[in-house]
Amino acid sequence: MGRFKLISVLLLIVIQFYGQQKTDDKNKIKTIIDVYSKSVIERDSISFYSLFNDGNVVWCAAYRDRTQAKELEIKGKQKAGSNYFSGSYKGFMRGLFKYQATEDKFDNITIIEDGTVASVIMDYSFWANGKMTNWGGKYLNLIKKDGNWKITSVIYSLELIQYFKQPELKERQIR
Repeated sequence: MGRFKLISVLLLIVIQFYGQQKTDDKNKIKTIIDVYSKSVIERDSISFYSLFNDGNVVWCAAYRDRTQAKELEIKGKQKAGSNYFSGSYKGFMRGLFKYQATEDKFDNITIIEDGTVASVIMDYSFWANGKMTNWGGKYLNLIKKDGNWKITSVIYSLELIQYFKQPELKERQIR
């Protein structure tokens, strides 16, 4: 009976430690999302760049089918172009300076992580000069490098607000 109690106590300690570690990692990832958003508002490139992994970082987006269809309908095939584009987090930050004010709002956030790699799935809306310009789903992948979480990719879908309004949060909370 003594051995069973010892094993039970050790098992509880391990489970508690593991649960605490997962909570700490999720909180650190939530902080990254908060710093990301705040950096866009303040156009703080130093804070923004510090969130990303050194080396290549994937940054790409695609218009959702219905937005691309509207673009083709209104602009024609030559001017509408591809539904896909890529860039960089540095290019994104530089592009913010053409506006007086910017904000990247996030909600409906889901974080999946195993202590070493993580994926964040969320809805976003991008605001420029006080008006929403686009919205969609944003997917971040992160890696824990030398004890610190770093973003390795940002992939997002895009709906232009001029064509389609963002549904209310309760309508988007299906996951």
